Amino acid sequence: MYITGHLNSVFPEEHRKEILRYLYYHQCIFRVLQNDDGGWGLHIEGHSTMFSTALSYICMRILEEGPDDGGQDNACPRAKKWILDHDGVTHMPSWGKTWLSILGLFDWSGSNPMPPEFWILPSFLPMHPVV
Repeated sequence: MYITGHLNSVFPEEHRKEILRYLYYHQCIFRVLQNDDGGWGLHIEGHSTMFSTALSYICMRILEEGPDDGGQDNACPRAKKWILDHDGVTHMPSWGKTWLSILGLFDWSGSNPMPPEFWILPSFLPMHPVV
């Protein structure tokens, strides 16, 4: 929705608040269960990963949280610190780099090549050209 410029028209303010609340809660619960490192795991009990932390941080920024003072309990600055302390998004898996490149945040030359089969839509999806 953000890429097409329709984020605010598709997700009203209350929905955007709930997305942020989910992210804050996940970071907070993770802090209680594991440690206070400022990151996100792939699931609520997983250790922090670059993929989850970077995408959560970017989601908060897209939803207009500030990089240095944004979010509940300083969620954005804590996530930013985690990313920088772990050598940045260059250590992110291929799919993460691809999403960052789609958003214009990462140069395509830094993304690993993927075979075209990854981009072919399954025929059961309603947006498939044959359906």
